[in-house]
Amino acid sequence: MRLFQRAADRTRELQKEADSLAAQQGTLLEEIKALERDRQLKTAELTAVNNNLETVRAELEETQAYLATVEQNLEEQQPLIEARLVALYKMGTPRYAKLLLGADNLASLGRAYRLLGSLVRSDRERFEEHQRRITQLRTSRAALEQRQAESVELQQTARDARRALIVAIKAQTTLVEAIDARRDLAAQLTSELAAAGLDFEGSLTALTANSSLPATRITLPLRPFKGEIEAPVPGNVTASFCGERPSAFRTTVARGGIEFAVVVGEPIRAVHEGQVAFAGPFEELGTLVIVDHGDQSFSLYGYLQSLQTSAGAWVDAGAELGTAGSSPTGAPALYFELRVDGRPVDPLEWLKLLS
Repeated sequence: MRLFQRAADRTRELQKEADSLAAQQGTLLEEIKALERDRQLKTAELTAVNNNLETVRAELEETQAYLATVEQNLEEQQPLIEARLVALYKMGTPRYAKLLLGADNLASLGRAYRLLGSLVRSDRERFEEHQRRITQLRTSRAALEQRQAESVELQQTARDARRALIVAIKAQTTLVEAIDARRDLAAQLTSELAAAGLDFEGSLTALTANSSLPATRITLPLRPFKGEIEAPVPGNVTASFCGERPSAFRTTVARGGIEFAVVVGEPIRAVHEGQVAFAGPFEELGTLVIVDHGDQSFSLYGYLQSLQTSAGAWVDAGAELGTAGSSPTGAPALYFELRVDGRPVDPLEWLKLLS
């Protein structure tokens, strides 16, 4: 009944976790929708900024071209204006010319002088108009260049914002996928526990119907208890998974498990129910106990000082397997290894260690 209760308790925990994951997933999906709306808004904003930038660039190019044309016209007309000014200067004033010329020549000179003066005034007015236009165009160009710089900055800001939203959406989507996978796993583990419960009920029914049948041992699957398994000893972890440990020959070998600090002689307990597959001396690990939890799952306990079980025995979770001893270096320690599907896994991901 204790086994059945343990399975029922873990099933409730898994269901509670599944409900929490479902609520979290719903929240994340709403956040993704909001982020997607923001991304669409940022995309529209970026499109508007790009269009505005293209307009500004086109206006700037047009202004640059017009300014270049006006400046070129002014440059081409400047020699003619200067020549007329020189000619006007050379003709002198009418009062001085009257002393040198006759009346007819003086009349012709006056007409020429007035004509030339009129041309010079027209040139000056045209020159001044060109100058005003150039000033206006340069002012417009400066304003357009400022608008272009601001538009480029807005473009970069909009791009960065959209990129950040895309990254956020991807992160949230990945989290939703991870939650989906965790929910699927929780459902699978719940199913495994339910199957174990059915086996338990079936065994009880069979035993009730025929008391002469041998008792059937029921082992709960290990995988549903990941993260909730009690440690075999309350000591601190002193050597991590996949590190190295010294051998008896002063070399190092790959580590498939972890080591706990212990007090020599304290009890070492099974982390999960199962059948003892091995109990005795083992190279590099001293006195070793291996418990078979079914479905290719095993727990290993090394460096033991003494044994309290034997091969073939059935043990419950928390049952004493032996007492703690010392590692090959002489330090008090327990070697603990966990294998799932026949492969070593990091026990710290499976154990509910004391803080």
